[in-house]
Amino acid sequence: MTIMPVTGWVISSIVGGIIGTIFGVSIASLNKKVVRDRWGNIDFKKTDLYFYWTRWDTITVISAIYSFCCLTGLFIFLIRGDNINSPVIQFFLHQSFMFTLMTFLWFIGRILYVFKGIKERWSDEFNR
Repeated sequence: MTIMPVTGWVISSIVGGIIGTIFGVSIASLNKKVVRDRWGNIDFKKTDLYFYWTRWDTITVISAIYSFCCLTGLFIFLIRGDNINSPVIQFFLHQSFMFTLMTFLWFIGRILYVFKGIKERWSDEFNR
């Protein structure tokens, strides 16, 4: 049994950590614009942040484009005949998985906040 070199995984983890931190900090900085009630819940009647295009949406799109580029790179190198022992394949495989999952979770989280905001913000108008 041979030990597989892990150069691609290590480099990918470092790159993913840096990019993920930059993305996460820029999304988390939007929290200062969120109005909360006394129990700590988001007050959607006073917070309209979730109802227009923000950095969160831009970063989700950038992350999706990056995921697509990583998947394309993975596909090209696999067609070329490389295998899992190649650091390039390891890098693209890890990046593809990480950023596809992150993009999906950010998108679902964003949609959940929008739907919850619609429900709470306009529930009084719909019940009339």
